[in-house]
Amino acid sequence: MKKRLLSVLLCVTVAAALVIGCGSKSGDSEGTTKASDDGKKTYKFGFTEMSAGSFFDACYEGAAGVIEANGDTIVHVEGKADSTYQLGVIEDFIAQGCDLVFYNPSDASASAAAVKALNDAGIPIVNFDSAVSDLSKVDCFVVSDSYSCGQIAGEELVKNHPEGGKVAVLDFPASAAAADRAKGFIDTVTENGFEVVAQMDAGAKPEKGLTVMEDLIQAHSDLVAVFCINDECAQGAYSAITAAGEKIEIYSVNAGPEAKAAMTSDGVDGIWKCSAAQSPIGIGQKSAEVAYKILNGEEVEKEVQIASFAVTPENIEEYNDSDWQ
Repeated sequence: MKKRLLSVLLCVTVAAALVIGCGSKSGDSEGTTKASDDGKKTYKFGFTEMSAGSFFDACYEGAAGVIEANGDTIVHVEGKADSTYQLGVIEDFIAQGCDLVFYNPSDASASAAAVKALNDAGIPIVNFDSAVSDLSKVDCFVVSDSYSCGQIAGEELVKNHPEGGKVAVLDFPASAAAADRAKGFIDTVTENGFEVVAQMDAGAKPEKGLTVMEDLIQAHSDLVAVFCINDECAQGAYSAITAAGEKIEIYSVNAGPEAKAAMTSDGVDGIWKCSAAQSPIGIGQKSAEVAYKILNGEEVEKEVQIASFAVTPENIEEYNDSDWQ
């Protein structure tokens, strides 16, 4: 599970009717489960995430690897960070006769309509990475322990700065997972002598992370560190901090190619000090494994958690910075 990584940036979709994404495949739209030439049941799966990005590409690749090895079809359409658009994607999956849908909501608070549409159609749901508003309505939730991810990053900051100091948080309130990460970090550091002087929505994207961090640098000249709820907004923060010649340290979540590449190139004296590792490939693989159990009528746990761990400049050599774990 341990690898390092190279930078991979965002993929985008062009229309709800088109199927897009790294390695994504469109299936026929004739209907539901059918038999293959050898008499084996074949399934069609829908897969939609909040927005395009290397993390979700890796989630998709993990799921697709299991599904395609089983001779089945998976349809992948990203949600464009737009809950109305993503509802249309879900409705299209229903029209195509998907047997099960993997769903990561663009906005947890606006996920009820998509979940209801799938429930009404009798289509099972494997919710992954970020929770829908009502987990009782999905068949399984596969996720990293998001609160623990924030704790891991916070513990690294406390270890590096036992004296405490002022910190900022770049969050993304639309995501329940991001909110849990921020809470885990804040709870950990505020119990250990740190003061959170700013908490701002950075949209989980590099561009907004850049502008928000630029504003924070102007407003707070004595920041010790910034916590970013994912590596994408951390990329923007990294650019802003280095351009300003500051030494504000970055603690983030994902341990994706961007974070590991920065740690590798900058070494122990660099500003990117920790990324709490998630395994999007593992999330995708486990989601697919659970999906087959559901379709086979087997009992599954309501929530399945994938373990996280700290990736730092000190242990970066243990990981492959060219890919996700």
